[in-house]
Amino acid sequence: MSKDILLEIGTEEIPARYLESSAAQLAEICEKEFETARVGYRRINVHCTCRRLIVYVRDVSEKQVPKRNVFLGPSEKVAYENGKPTAAAIGFAGKYKVDIADLFVKDGRVCVIKREPSLETEQVLPDLCVSIIKSLSFPKSMVWEQSRFRFVRPIRWIAALFGKKIIRFQIADVKSSNFTCIRHKKKIKISEPGKFISFLRNKSIIADCSSRLGMVKKAVSAAVRSTGGAVRENDENFAIVSNLVEFPSAVLCRFDKKYLSLPKELIIYTLKNQKNFVVFDGKGEIMPYFVAVKDGISTNLESIGKGYEKVISARLEDADFYLKSDLKIPFEPNTEKLKGVIFHEKLGTVYDKVSRFSKLAEQLCDNINSSQKINKKVVSKICFLSKSDLVTRTVTEFPELQGIFGRICAAASGEEKIVSDGIEQHWRPITYDGELPDTAESSVVAIADKMDSIAGHFAAGNIPTGSADPYGLRRAALGIIKIAIKQRFSFSLKTLIRNAVELLPVEDCSKEKSGNLISDFIKQRLNNYFCELGISADTADAVLSAISDDIYDSYKRGLAVSGVRKQPDFAPIAAAFKRIGNILKQAEKSVSLSEFGPPDKNLFKDDSETALFEKFVSVKDEFNACIDVGDYETGLKIFITLRNPVDSFFEKVMVMTGDERIKKNRLSLLYGIYRLFMRVADFSKIVPKNKV
Repeated sequence: MSKDILLEIGTEEIPARYLESSAAQLAEICEKEFETARVGYRRINVHCTCRRLIVYVRDVSEKQVPKRNVFLGPSEKVAYENGKPTAAAIGFAGKYKVDIADLFVKDGRVCVIKREPSLETEQVLPDLCVSIIKSLSFPKSMVWEQSRFRFVRPIRWIAALFGKKIIRFQIADVKSSNFTCIRHKKKIKISEPGKFISFLRNKSIIADCSSRLGMVKKAVSAAVRSTGGAVRENDENFAIVSNLVEFPSAVLCRFDKKYLSLPKELIIYTLKNQKNFVVFDGKGEIMPYFVAVKDGISTNLESIGKGYEKVISARLEDADFYLKSDLKIPFEPNTEKLKGVIFHEKLGTVYDKVSRFSKLAEQLCDNINSSQKINKKVVSKICFLSKSDLVTRTVTEFPELQGIFGRICAAASGEEKIVSDGIEQHWRPITYDGELPDTAESSVVAIADKMDSIAGHFAAGNIPTGSADPYGLRRAALGIIKIAIKQRFSFSLKTLIRNAVELLPVEDCSKEKSGNLISDFIKQRLNNYFCELGISADTADAVLSAISDDIYDSYKRGLAVSGVRKQPDFAPIAAAFKRIGNILKQAEKSVSLSEFGPPDKNLFKDDSETALFEKFVSVKDEFNACIDVGDYETGLKIFITLRNPVDSFFEKVMVMTGDERIKKNRLSLLYGIYRLFMRVADFSKIVPKNKV
């Protein structure tokens, strides 16, 4: 008869940001470990709170699943001679401790079958549980006892049951038992796994993450009802708070109306930083209320609310003090103070960084081809003031307000709106899916700033590896890509990288190496982003293999190729292009194609050669004209008109003929076609649909 398994790992409070990934990881590990251990089950459920990770496995088999292993031995010819086993066959049988009669031949090889015994599940569970717990990994972990076992937080208890029986094992200094802990570390005996989740609920512990999140939203919504206001449904604090508590209870609190005179962002950050919810009226204005969420049932809410209000009042008073202090001081001189703020030991101060990307932004303005008019004076001013808020007391105390507070200070100092807004927007995007700069000027500064950071860290040896990217260089590269596409900026990426690297205070050898690495790094990000936009992987590869120096131009070519792929003539002409590429690649081993002149019509031996040449000549100028103005869609429609003459050419003509003059003439024709259409994409990279 099947039984259920319960494994609960009780810990000190786990950081909220770790819970979601830990639960997903735990589920994946359990599936893998149960499969490896050959233990059958019906379903694995994983639950988690800030104090416990729970695995509940339903209908676990009482015995391991039988396993039949087939081992291959020597060939039949080596194993048998005249029907009798040789020393090779005898040795093979001895290795696996079977009789010679147990050997059999399959596909010309001698084989043996070994069946692993099916142990009682109860026997394998201790090692299985230990393996599950030890396989968990976290961004940061702790050591708390002599064995130096590492875990996200110290383990305080482990409950492990198979049916009603304890699965006995030890992790670090903790032995498994049939006891769990509820609030204030009170121990309670568990009767059976199947009732454990409902048992916790009865003790005011909601183990299911989605249920707990729903409770937080419902409780917060109910708390603000009396105010006539509401909290924003997309508030990221919902997910955070639901992972900070085991049973949410919402408390409506107030703060003094005088603080409503503070900048909106300052109030929001102060409240959200304390994991509270901001209350807005119907017009989107902040109301003098906030909602706090406590852990536990709703008792003594009035006195608890006063405690929350006391904390928030103190924080808002601090914010008010720092704001007034900073606004008394002229904003522009703050830039000089950046000389005392280190950006990186190898790259100098933040002031040095500002000086570098100011020059880079100026060069970028000259390099950009855009329909928008870019005001270089505004760009220069944004650059100069962009980091000045970093030395203010407000940003020192509230670092998440960098840029935002710069905008507030610049506006208060009388700067133009385009400048003050640019100071905030040049930091964008802050997150992967964050907002992008609105204006062309702030976009130029954002690109220059990000490129300086990428170039600087690459030169300093801080190159992202694996999942590690402590300086956010992948996000910076993606930010450059997204901004260029949004603003329709056409510029030479190689020039931008070269200029950024040349401005760095590092040795020349590091600069050259860094430039090549940065180019590949951004190209990879661009390839990935194209795939996110729905441009297939082979289309992205085809476009970027041809030309990848202009981000926006590459994007337009990617869209155009994606569109024309839907036409029936595209796949055959792409296949023919691939054939052309293979022929030229083979030819390049013995000749230099770049030295070929135009094909000689007098050397054509077949009408198909003449037809292809004449079609190529007739479309060449029209195609180039389309490409020169970025009309890739029309250009590609011209490209696919070559299908019939190309097909006819390959049906009737052998390119690599024995006559060298004719062969070179045919190669010259194909090379001209290949080079022309490489202005859009390397169509040899296109994979037919049935092979994708």
